[in-house]
Amino acid sequence: MYLQKLEIQGFKSFATRTILEFPSANGEGKGITSIVGPNGSGKSNIADAIRWVLGEQSMKTLRGKKSEDVIFFGAEKKGRLGMAEVSLYLNNEDSQAPIDYIELVITRRLYRNGDSEYLINKNPVRLSDIMILLAKAHFGQRTYSVIGQGMVDHFLIASQVERKEFFDEAAGVKEFQIKKDQTVNKLKLTKENLVQTEITLNELEPRVRSLTRMVKRLEQRGEIEKDLKNLQLKYFGQAWGEVNSQLIQRREEFKKIEAEKRDQEQVMTAIQSKLNLLEQEDSCADVFNGLQKEFDAILEEKNKMRESQLNIQSKIRLARQEAEREFIPLSLSEIVGELEELLGEHSELSNHLDSAEQSLNLDFVRKKAQELGRLLQGLLKKIKKPSSEEFKIDDKLEQELAGVEKKINEMEGELQAARDRIANFNKAQEEKKGEFFDLQRQFQKGQMVLNEIMIKLNDVKVDLARFETKKEDLIQEIGREMTYLSSPDELRAPEKKLDETERAEVYNQIQRAKHQLELIGGIDEESVKEYDEIKDRYEFLSAQHDDLIKAIESLETGIEELDKIIHERFDETFVKINEKFSEYFKILFGGGKANLEKLMIEAKDEKELAGEESEEEVDEDELVAGNALANSQTSKQKKKKVKLDYGGVDIKACPPGKKIASLNTLSGGERAMTAIALICAIIFCNPSPFVVLDEVDAALDEANSERLASILDNLSHKTQFIVVTHNRASMRRANVLYGVTMGEDGVSKMLSVKLEEGERWAK
Repeated sequence: MYLQKLEIQGFKSFATRTILEFPSANGEGKGITSIVGPNGSGKSNIADAIRWVLGEQSMKTLRGKKSEDVIFFGAEKKGRLGMAEVSLYLNNEDSQAPIDYIELVITRRLYRNGDSEYLINKNPVRLSDIMILLAKAHFGQRTYSVIGQGMVDHFLIASQVERKEFFDEAAGVKEFQIKKDQTVNKLKLTKENLVQTEITLNELEPRVRSLTRMVKRLEQRGEIEKDLKNLQLKYFGQAWGEVNSQLIQRREEFKKIEAEKRDQEQVMTAIQSKLNLLEQEDSCADVFNGLQKEFDAILEEKNKMRESQLNIQSKIRLARQEAEREFIPLSLSEIVGELEELLGEHSELSNHLDSAEQSLNLDFVRKKAQELGRLLQGLLKKIKKPSSEEFKIDDKLEQELAGVEKKINEMEGELQAARDRIANFNKAQEEKKGEFFDLQRQFQKGQMVLNEIMIKLNDVKVDLARFETKKEDLIQEIGREMTYLSSPDELRAPEKKLDETERAEVYNQIQRAKHQLELIGGIDEESVKEYDEIKDRYEFLSAQHDDLIKAIESLETGIEELDKIIHERFDETFVKINEKFSEYFKILFGGGKANLEKLMIEAKDEKELAGEESEEEVDEDELVAGNALANSQTSKQKKKKVKLDYGGVDIKACPPGKKIASLNTLSGGERAMTAIALICAIIFCNPSPFVVLDEVDAALDEANSERLASILDNLSHKTQFIVVTHNRASMRRANVLYGVTMGEDGVSKMLSVKLEEGERWAK
């Protein structure tokens, strides 16, 4: 793995998008790249950008106060930016980083509002993901992978804990240390959860016991309720069947009597209708008067016709009188005839007189009398002077007379018919009286029958109401006693019908079962619900308790395994680094001696860090916390056991010809070379994919700078060096040279030269 490319945009002085490519010097990405430029041009910002993209959180290390200080703040000729972004392109063909990418791109963005992003190949990730990935690839942002200004002395004056972290990463156990720290945190959290679980279980256990007893009573109650239910189904099933049977029988009887009542009412209605019709007919007097008026009208019409006849006859007689002189006087026989006619007229007049007395039609009689007088006078004239010869009558008068006589005959028929109707009316009246009396007798008899039917119907209604009331009472009783039924219709009569003795015995058994339930007492539904909830929770927590104990054992085992790996790898690497440190120290100083010593301290066991003391002897006492907790909780009496572990590394260095008791007595250059010797030893033993050195040779003279450049050149086959320097020796050894300048706009710009190509151009 090696660094291919670095992209910077908006980070500190690099306002515009700047790309630094690091070409391979030997086909494996190794070599030296030098970055040069005047002071203040922004060279060190490149090292800060690499450290920042690798996850550095300390603003002091990045030479700032606030996180937004890494965003280009602007200049006189260029406004400030709202975002800083740095992308690191790594070649991962050798799969040194455990990720399925040939080219690994780590990106970090920061916005001025405080929002930040970490990305791996444009996929959002967490900072912890990047830290673990870098640890597995054997480099990071805070140790020897990126060494900034002033950090050379830091390796010498650092505290034991800081040196320990430095050597952990140098030994390649950083990833295991991160895993161990995570495991310790998990162990601590797991033990806290275990304590909370045990506390909760201890609180729940008494309630579980109480609710368990309640459930046992509930089971006993359930058996009694089951027996009670069977007894109730038998008892109330028969009662329900009997009352329904009685109701059905009464309803059928009621329907039958109701049908008889309707039939009798129809008969009575028919008789009443006939009586009403008879009552609605006109009274006898009115009908008789109507018939009499009809007779009188016909008679009057006849009289009018007779008067017309007489008038015509008078006209004829007058005509005869006028022709009297031409006729022979009447003979005796003619006179007799005329007299007979007059007698007929007189008889008719008498009849009219009788009729007139009843109808009081005196004017008609008077006219008739006057007409009879005129006829008598005419006869007298004829007797005195009878006509001797016949005279001819007018045809028109004869026809008119014939028509009148015809109508008179018709009137006679109508009068006779009227007389017959009057006679028939009188006869019909007698018959109607008989029919009316018969209908009245039939109505009275029918009313007596209807009364008897109503009495029967009322008796059935009373029985029906009594059984319906009994059914309603039974429904209420069933509703109180058998709440598990949605409707009494669900009841079925028992297969074997109970007699009175058996029925009484079943009733007594029901009462005894109810009394037993009262003695047991009621169980609140909420308590049953609480039992189910607490039981589920108790069982769940018990299972969780067991799982937590297993998890603690597993985590403790994992910590022990990680400790073993860390100690083995650290010891192995420490020996190698110590040898190379002494070697490079002698190269840089031209002699002298230097070595590393592990400082052992009394270390807390990781279990103690997770909330427990280290253990050696354990006495177990069983704590009862319910059936689920039996044999699962222990009380431990502990005795401390002294355990030593390395807490840091001490550096011993003595330049040739000197006797140094402390590193603080070394000069600045000596401290720098000592630190450089240590860094070079670490790089040789555990090379990082790339190393950034930011002016680490600033305190060296030219001779020592040459020695350092030579060492870096020798180590360049193991790792890739990116050196920010002012030293010509480092520049000469570089494969690629980048120049950094800054214009009036305050923005850093890059110039690059491949020195191999420059040498060819120079030749």
